[in-house]
Amino acid sequence: MSSNEYLNRWRNNKIAGIILTTFFIVSFIEITAEFNEDKFLVWFTKPLILPLLTAYYIRRSKKINVYFLIALFFCWIANLFFIENTWNYILFGVAFFLMYRILIIGIVMKKVKMPSMLPLLIGSIPFVFIYASVAIFTFSVIGDSLYLFLIQGVFTIFLGGLSLGNYMMHSSRANRILFISTILFAINQFVFIFRFYYEEPNLFQAIAMAFFVLAQFLLTQYMLYTEKQRNRYLIVNKLKEVV
Repeated sequence: MSSNEYLNRWRNNKIAGIILTTFFIVSFIEITAEFNEDKFLVWFTKPLILPLLTAYYIRRSKKINVYFLIALFFCWIANLFFIENTWNYILFGVAFFLMYRILIIGIVMKKVKMPSMLPLLIGSIPFVFIYASVAIFTFSVIGDSLYLFLIQGVFTIFLGGLSLGNYMMHSSRANRILFISTILFAINQFVFIFRFYYEEPNLFQAIAMAFFVLAQFLLTQYMLYTEKQRNRYLIVNKLKEVV
């Protein structure tokens, strides 16, 4: 590696580090604003979180996945709708979040290779059990919101089964990151349900947002790590062809 290439890589990593630090600072401020029910600060910080993470991904990525960028855009729109905690806005938010989730599942399925459906089915069992238990015990409390929870749950169960089944077969770092990210996304939805049982929903809104930030960051790390692995694989194959 030449000195210019090394310097450019160092600069890129430094800029990416600054963006990532800003991402976590803004996220912390937003979570604090959720806890304090500071709507103005939430509107100021929440729209910045995913664009910062997107900028970090673009800066670090070896081969940018356009579908992942589109998924982050849908997720960003969903978050804007979720700021206004009214039924109509929540419905729009859920619709965009489902599009985000479908794209993420499509991306993961291209990266994950399973020999059969069995690992997926086995991996889905814990998620099905948890979602079914929560639905049964909370139906009388959350009413119509239960259907939104179940719709989200179907896709989370599928992604959970995919990530857990794949991790059981291949316990690599990338699969572990994906599995933890999926678990955090699932917990994020469970925390939403807990809001109906307590008098301080702002506390659980802040906790849910913290899980969301960590889950989304880990998912981005999964994308970067798998892209890096694929880049190494292509380099090795080219070297073999030369030899």
